[in-house]
Amino acid sequence: MINISEYKQGLYKSAGGLIRVFLKEREGNIEDIIFTGDFFIFPEDSLDIMARSLKDVALNENKILDTIKKVYLKENIDSPGTTPEDFVSAIMAAGGCKI
Repeated sequence: MINISEYKQGLYKSAGGLIRVFLKEREGNIEDIIFTGDFFIFPEDSLDIMARSLKDVALNENKILDTIKKVYLKENIDSPGTTPEDFVSAIMAAGGCKI
């Protein structure tokens, strides 16, 4: 069971909708991440794949963006109005980092 009090929340409004991120950080790395929001993304399991790919990635804008872009390409992700950069903005907001 997830204890949500251990997670930081970040919000970012993209052209495609609101992205909400719940982030659990440990020693400067992403320990766990959960994506929600009111945007569209295909295929349906894209958010789970992205979350698994980000596990143990440093909370660093460039490393996160590189990881997300690789997932987009590998999984042929389509997210109308929402870009990898938008996800990075939401993640960095959750991490308390300015970009």
